[in-house]
Amino acid sequence: MHRTSRTTLRSARPAAVAALAVGLALLVPGSALAGTTAPTPVTTTTAPAPTETTSPTTGTGSTGSTTTATGGTGTGTGSGSTTTTSDSSTTGTPSSSPKSTSSPSSPSSSSSSTSAPSPRLVPGGNAQRYGMAAAAGPATSTDPTLVAAHYLVQELVRGEHHFSTVVDGVGTFADYGVTADAVLALDAAGAGQTEATATTSYLAEHAVDYIGFGDKTEVAAGPVAKLLLVASAQGVDPRAFGGYDLVATLESLAKPNGKYADQSKYGDYSNLFSQSLAIMALDRAGRPVPAQAVSFLRAQQCPGGGFRLFYPATGDQGAPCTDATAADPDATAMAVQALIAVASTSDSGAAAGLDYLASRQGADGGIGGGGPQTQRNANTTGLAGQAFLAGGRKAQARLAAEFLGNLQYDCSFPSTLRGGIAYDQTAFGAQKAAGSKAEPADQDRRSTTQAILALAGTPLYAVSATGADANAPALTCAAPTTSTSGTPSTSSSSSSSTSSSTDGTSTTAAPGEPGEPGAGGSGDAGNQPVASSTPAGLAFTGANLAVTLALAVLLLAAGAAAIAVARRKGSHA
Repeated sequence: MHRTSRTTLRSARPAAVAALAVGLALLVPGSALAGTTAPTPVTTTTAPAPTETTSPTTGTGSTGSTTTATGGTGTGTGSGSTTTTSDSSTTGTPSSSPKSTSSPSSPSSSSSSTSAPSPRLVPGGNAQRYGMAAAAGPATSTDPTLVAAHYLVQELVRGEHHFSTVVDGVGTFADYGVTADAVLALDAAGAGQTEATATTSYLAEHAVDYIGFGDKTEVAAGPVAKLLLVASAQGVDPRAFGGYDLVATLESLAKPNGKYADQSKYGDYSNLFSQSLAIMALDRAGRPVPAQAVSFLRAQQCPGGGFRLFYPATGDQGAPCTDATAADPDATAMAVQALIAVASTSDSGAAAGLDYLASRQGADGGIGGGGPQTQRNANTTGLAGQAFLAGGRKAQARLAAEFLGNLQYDCSFPSTLRGGIAYDQTAFGAQKAAGSKAEPADQDRRSTTQAILALAGTPLYAVSATGADANAPALTCAAPTTSTSGTPSTSSSSSSSTSSSTDGTSTTAAPGEPGEPGAGGSGDAGNQPVASSTPAGLAFTGANLAVTLALAVLLLAAGAAAIAVARRKGSHA
């Protein structure tokens, strides 16, 4: 018995050592792994990425040798391939061919991708000039700039690549000016390039309608300048745009006194917007801006620093403004940007204009317009925000952006409105009161196009599509969970079927928000991304490290105890 006991104790020593070794082997890597893969809850989405669907354009003006970024038209990734088209015509209009449905080389967008607010100051761009399709962006986002771009994309798709305006008692007409503003806004936001490219093609096909009301002998200075800005930002040839050499045409409209005037048998209706756009467009296209043009612009500055919008009806239109009450905030914002584009941020005229705008900015960041639009609104504030950015007035620019953000439609509105920016608090309240019946308005589109540049952090003359994403993400909104008596509530991580919606978003089988149609219906049925909690950091497989660590500790304790007993009893063997 005594010998057997000693033998047993001796044999326990190697077993105890083995237990210690196994325990350490489990403990050390387990502790390290626990320190690097502790699950951190983050919000992702299970809804698939919205696709930028575009209707095929059948216009005959699509000519020239151009490279077009194409995007998916189904429920695919939202990215596209690059298609090069060549015709015998030399008008150089961007291609408006139907978008390809797939590409083996296209980057894919994860259905659960999200985006944090972007830190970029000057995003935007068009990859088509480099012979590559724009990459797919995130499916949803909370970035005010990106979701505002999504709103514009939805509206452009719905309008077949353009906006329209309704004239009571007359009819509905294409609004080419605001449509061009939308392209520049998408470029500044760095998103929605599939639709921006299609919309640019539409503008090229209808260039004569915008510039001359369908008559090639009629030439309006403002539209020519704005299309030149669009062509430059989009990276298409401005000298072969819809049958126009935009550069030569604009330069031909300059008068000896420096004014860019309309060429029309109906009269000259150009104003300070036309002059400012012309200066910025020529500079953006790399053309010299005549000194007379800048001098004519400076002459429109009134006492107090503001610029007048309209020229005197009689007399010398280049004579200095002497009436401070004639100053207009919108015109001032445009003139300041034009002066900074060709001069510098230290330009005295631009500085005085910025001081004028700052003096009109309220504590909430908003700025009111001139004439009857004296209430603080998104249009004027958006333009002023661009001017503040151009002049380096960061504090005022941030205030303007905050004002615009407070007018942005959030998840409590129908999906067709989300991301859009209301004209003012009255308009915002009216849409809020309409509930699920609220619909996008012409005023919303105008406000959003001018506000995006201020949110994106880029002045008008610096807009470029380089580096922009193919799509624009929808606003991240969590779908509400539901439960019924006697059944468990639905899990936020459960999967749901999806289908492509006509507004470019994806609809899910989850119920809609209160006051909106439920799943399976029309309208905004359940298009909310479903929020779920998943680990972040290193890949987390779901294994519970606590069990492993506990086992290691037990083995260590057992091994240590066995060795202690063996030593005590072995000393008497």
